[in-house]
This record gives sequence, structure tokens and C-alpha cells, in this order.
Amino acid sequence: MIESDPSMANVEGTTTGAPNTRSVITHKVPAEEAQSPATTCGHICLVCGGSEKGRLLFHTSRPILQCRKCGLVYAKPRSTVANDESAENYSKDYSEDYYRDGTYADYLADRDAIQRNAPRVLSELEQMVKGRRLLDVGCATGFFLDAARSRRWMVQGLEVSEYASEYARRELNLPVETASIVSPPAGLPQFDVVTLWDTIEHLNRPDLALANIRRLLGPRGVLVFSTGDYDSLLRRLTGKRWRLFADPTHNFFFNEGVLRRMLKRAGFEVLHMTRRGKRVSLSLILHHSGLPLSGRLRKWLLARGWNPSIYVNLRDVVTIFARRDSSV
Repeated sequence: MIESDPSMANVEGTTTGAPNTRSVITHKVPAEEAQSPATTCGHICLVCGGSEKGRLLFHTSRPILQCRKCGLVYAKPRSTVANDESAENYSKDYSEDYYRDGTYADYLADRDAIQRNAPRVLSELEQMVKGRRLLDVGCATGFFLDAARSRRWMVQGLEVSEYASEYARRELNLPVETASIVSPPAGLPQFDVVTLWDTIEHLNRPDLALANIRRLLGPRGVLVFSTGDYDSLLRRLTGKRWRLFADPTHNFFFNEGVLRRMLKRAGFEVLHMTRRGKRVSLSLILHHSGLPLSGRLRKWLLARGWNPSIYVNLRDVVTIFARRDSSV
């Protein structure tokens, strides 16, 4: 599930989508927020405001750097243009090729695995909030939203991929905007829950995303998201071969301390963090295995409609539950 926005300061404009998509009018980031230490371009760290140039760790598809003050790890930005929110960049990064034989083997074939993972977290959320209005950011093709809707949640999604958001609208009849949380559509209601599954690491401006999410959450609203854990044992063992470095659209690599600091700065109280596993399709496992003939075997199995899901927990992904801090 992905969502991205390359904007770095003021964002204002309209985007037209496929049929059944209303025009998206984005908010303008307040001038004082755009100039604050946490949101300025250049070498200013988005988490701690440190101004020293990041320390180079190594190269993958891009140079990987680390803030010398707070330890935030990030990929060197691909664009040096502050307001680069070009649709061409989105189309290139998150076209159908991303979901088929790209980062994913066949995302549509993963529907069963994704929806089998959903009930656990939805059951937890149903105990935590009274309302049932949910926004999924980076909702991709909407499989999680579809699972939530089946449990009588009132759902809405944001997704920058034209391919994925159009599928969600056309095939699942879901209210999904082709839009970004960094510059969200005007007129969104308040939500009881906002989720981001494997999404925040794709953003160029997670600080602005969290600020917008806080404004969209009700007084006792809950934020839940998952992301890779840079300090995990698997990352330490595999180094720059860590699986989360393989996706060239990943911009940030967080650890628990950085996440807590970023959330506190954005006005959230962390409720708890877990390193839970999830069901993963055999197709995706084979796709990332690198084993000889794994590609042929995967396609042979999919052609016969066989794609079971397997529970996997490598303990290198953290799931964070946070609530809007009412004292801020």
C-alpha cells in the first residue's frame, strides 16, 4: 500500500482523475509551517531540525544517508525542486508495472492475503474508538478498505497511483481519491481512524503528512501505521541488502526512537508498538526469493489459480498505534 508526494513547501492546484473521480483541490501549506525547521528544504532534518549534512552510509539505488543528530536514515531525494509534484513522477513510480512484476509480483493476486490480515487490526480498532469512520492513506487497490467496509466501517481512501485508485473505484466501488495526504483533498471530513500500511516510508514529507492526519482525526482519533524498523536484527544482519532497500520509492527508514520523536513533534501520543507478522502470498515470497526458476514457478502457480498465503514474521516491521494528544 503506497502513497507519495514530492512536494516540499507550498502546494496548491487541481488534479482530474478517471470517471467517478471528483476534482481534487489541495490545501495550501501555511507559510509559517513551510518555513519551520521541520519542513524546510535542503539539509534540515524533518524530524529534529538538525542542519548538518547527513552522513553517507552506503549506496543502493540512491545514496543512503543518516542525520548526525537524531539518527533518521533516508535516501537522497531524487528531485531538488521544492514543489515537484509532477504527475509524470507518480505515473512512472506507481504505474501498473509497479504492481505487476515490479516491487510486487501481482498485487491483485495478493487480495486474499491482505484481506486475511485485516480482521485482527480492525477488531482492535473497534475496541479503541466509538466511531466507524476510517481513512486509509496509500490504500492501493482498496483491499483493506473493502475488508473494513464488510465490517460496517464507513471508509475512504487516498492513493496517488492512477492505476491502483482507478481499480478501487471501478472494481470495488470504493470512495478513493487519486490524491496525497501531504496535500490532501479539500472537504475531507474528520475520521475516527487513519491507517497507513507500509506507506509512510514512501513519502517525501512525512512531517506534513502527520500534521494533516492530526487535523483530520477527531478528538480521540487513532492513527495506525506500519513501516520497516531500521534497528531490527534482520536489517543489521543483511546490511544494505535489507529487503526494504530494494524498493527505489522508499525514502525513509525509521527506528523506534525516531518514530516516537516524530510522532510527539506532530502532536501524537504513542499507545503501543508491535512487531507482528502477517500473511504473505506464496507468489510474493517467490518473487522476492531470488531463487533459480522462482519466476517461472510463480507464473505457473498463478496460471492455475493457486496462491496460498503463509504467515511470516521477520520482526523487521513495526506497527504503531497512536492517539491525537489532546494536551497539544
